[in-house]
Amino acid sequence: MPRCLRLLAAGFLVILSTASVTGQEYDHAALAKWRADKETTLKQDNSWLTVAGLHFLSPGENRLGRDATNDIVLDFRDVPGEAAVVVLQDRKVSIRALAGRTIQVNGQQVNEAELKLAGGGKPADLVTFGRVIFFAHYSGPRLALRVRNLDSPIRTGFTGLKWFDADPAVRVSARYTPYPDAKVIEIPNILGDLEPFTAVGTVSFSLGGQDHTMEAWRSGQRMWFVFRDLTSGRESYPSARFLYAPMPAAGPFTLDFNYAENPPCAYNPYTTCPLPPPQNRLKVRIAAGEKTYQPAAKTSSASPR
Repeated sequence: MPRCLRLLAAGFLVILSTASVTGQEYDHAALAKWRADKETTLKQDNSWLTVAGLHFLSPGENRLGRDATNDIVLDFRDVPGEAAVVVLQDRKVSIRALAGRTIQVNGQQVNEAELKLAGGGKPADLVTFGRVIFFAHYSGPRLALRVRNLDSPIRTGFTGLKWFDADPAVRVSARYTPYPDAKVIEIPNILGDLEPFTAVGTVSFSLGGQDHTMEAWRSGQRMWFVFRDLTSGRESYPSARFLYAPMPAAGPFTLDFNYAENPPCAYNPYTTCPLPPPQNRLKVRIAAGEKTYQPAAKTSSASPR
């Protein structure tokens, strides 16, 4: 076959390959349901909108309560002025009530308890003062108390999510190349702490007339991308957006950027989120998925009180 005909045939095959993804009838109903479900989830009691504080623990005793004289000040009406003492020792966290009082841990009134972190399929132990809940967890390498306020103004003032119009052209044919072995990498979050993530391989695809390769992380049974593109800081959240997909076998699969979503930090300054690795900073405009969240003016200060 003459060289010019071979080039034409190759080009035709590329067009057919692209059409096999973008030319299919797009499932707008599934996308609309996913978007509605995401907004419903954000309104629930355990959502990112209820997060109202992150307090790093010092070794030894940490006095906790509403009064400003405490080491950890939880300035909420449901929290006593002097509520409890949280102890960090040998990377274990425990809590004890002050003399003559009890505290509620996992719905039970106790005098003291070790606060177990989430793990092994079990949730973290919860300490409750009325509408205020907190639990211990790692934020980067440091142990901290994550606080939820069910009456947070960030939650009560939630304005709803904003989306780009669905675009079948960003549902692309991609190729997954797994690493020989999954590897743990450390990536900075928006606080500057390094956090561990499990990288499972790379995904290559074409979009906007360019070839791209992103690193894929594992999130449960899903593939997870933390990425930035040329809409970041303009129409979409500046730090990054998230994209999840079912974990594929090695080889071709479909990746749909219409399902790109904001990280928790887009809604709430008390959350921590990873920054994208260098290879996931795409030099292409992906006007698809979730736009920048616009909080109500009265919640813009994100006061935890």
